[in-house]
Amino acid sequence: MKSTNFLRLFLLMSLMVTGLGLVAQQKQWVFLDDKGPEQAYWELHPEAYLSAKALQQHREVGHTQNVADLPVSATYRQQLADAGVKIHASSRWLNAFSVETQLSLKQLQAICPAVVGMQRVARFENSAYQGNGADAVTRQAQVDTISYGLTQFQIEQLNLDCLHERGFTGTGVLIAVFDAGFLNLDTISAFDSLWQQNRVLTYYDFVNHDTTIFDEHNHGMNVSSIIFGNLPGQMVGAAPHASLAMARTENVFSETHQEEDNWMQAVEWADSLGADVIQSSLGYTLFDPGEVDFTYADLDGNTTIITRAADMAAARGILVVNSAGNEGNAPWHHISAPCDADSILCVGAVDGFGSYVSFSGVGPSADGRVKPDVAALGLGTVIVGSDGSVGGGSGTSFSAPLMAGFAACLRQAHPLRNNMDIIRSIRQSGNQFGSPDTLLGYGIPNACKADSILSVMDSLELSVLAQSNNAPQVRVFPNPATDMLMLESRLARDRMKSLTVVAVDGRTVFHIDTVDPSQGLRTSIPLKPWAAGVYFVHIVLDNGQSQVTRFIKE
Repeated sequence: MKSTNFLRLFLLMSLMVTGLGLVAQQKQWVFLDDKGPEQAYWELHPEAYLSAKALQQHREVGHTQNVADLPVSATYRQQLADAGVKIHASSRWLNAFSVETQLSLKQLQAICPAVVGMQRVARFENSAYQGNGADAVTRQAQVDTISYGLTQFQIEQLNLDCLHERGFTGTGVLIAVFDAGFLNLDTISAFDSLWQQNRVLTYYDFVNHDTTIFDEHNHGMNVSSIIFGNLPGQMVGAAPHASLAMARTENVFSETHQEEDNWMQAVEWADSLGADVIQSSLGYTLFDPGEVDFTYADLDGNTTIITRAADMAAARGILVVNSAGNEGNAPWHHISAPCDADSILCVGAVDGFGSYVSFSGVGPSADGRVKPDVAALGLGTVIVGSDGSVGGGSGTSFSAPLMAGFAACLRQAHPLRNNMDIIRSIRQSGNQFGSPDTLLGYGIPNACKADSILSVMDSLELSVLAQSNNAPQVRVFPNPATDMLMLESRLARDRMKSLTVVAVDGRTVFHIDTVDPSQGLRTSIPLKPWAAGVYFVHIVLDNGQSQVTRFIKE
């Protein structure tokens, strides 16, 4: 079933709850049935709304462009605006507008017949998502030892200097930082090389809808310094040679669901840029009077808009890193949204001894998954202040960017691997991987160990690819898969002859020596008894060609 049909069914069923009477003047998501008269044009011209890098990244993770990727209809926006509906934001992935209106659903449908439902901004429960895939790999030579200065401890606690010494410092990786402002980042000397080397790609303020982010709050600049800061002998960031895109999504003077809207817009913006990593030291639990508070039950990975947005980004190949929040010793106690998303890294905080810091948000997610995923230094983390001085700060806001930089270095080292491969390697490298808990999850990751895990995957995949011409004739879906893997030849002449599935450790787990000719164009492989993990399916065609495709069994 197409995702749009699923969404339509979900929304039509929800009408019984929404009703047809007047609603209060409050923030609502207004969902649409299609992408309007502009849809045919957008389908033919994806380059008009997605960068070349974004399109390449989608291909690498196996994401096929679909109607969810198309922009929301400007025609429908104008119809609603002309009727006095105040539109705050739009989401192409949800095909929806975030609005303020007193009009009922029935009245909105009379204005714009494409409207199929309404829902308050605090919740969204459509749980469908898909993605994942791979590309190619190279390794680099070692570089001279970096003079870290005061940041040496926080780098060495993660063994991240191991990757740096091998030449992996984030070069070529785009990190989008979402925060409350980037005060003086354009003038502070710690970021000089970032500007001189043209590694600041773009920036935007989703709160004020302008580009004056360098006059706003300092928090995003502090966070960015942990990744990009480069003052050899004083402080060096976790990925000092990565590229940066900045988005202001947080208004520090209020706590409203508008900030979720801002985050949703920013994540789609980051996707359009082709961002490899999103760093977000933001989280949402309780809101200002008149807004709808979240409950712990809402942190189930599928309920809040911001959590859904995070997983949608992950499905398109972006590695999302978010702080666990600082509510560990507060009444809320738990992690905050979007840290409950199942396909992102939620980062807690440890001290210099590697022990849990009491303010760090506690897991698990409401549905019992391990959260936070991992932890890094969050007490006395070295940062750059708004005056350019090097000092210290505490909070999961500062442990998360260490992990964002960590992930960026792995992304550079292993371009063959996708975002979920990297996340799994980070979890598996944690010092608590065998016994995760609710405080630190899988513990403190080890960059060299994560690098080794990914190198094994690279070597296996390259050795298998070397035995075939990798002609992409057979579509393998869904990916990730749960119960059944489908294989479909694109052309009648590319009939499948044999199938072999190899686990990531090299074991053959499934083999058909001769595919039934009647099923040679479309067949399936049952997966239900298999362990979760990464597998490779080697397909030999009747014409002698073959291909290898990687898939994930969940």
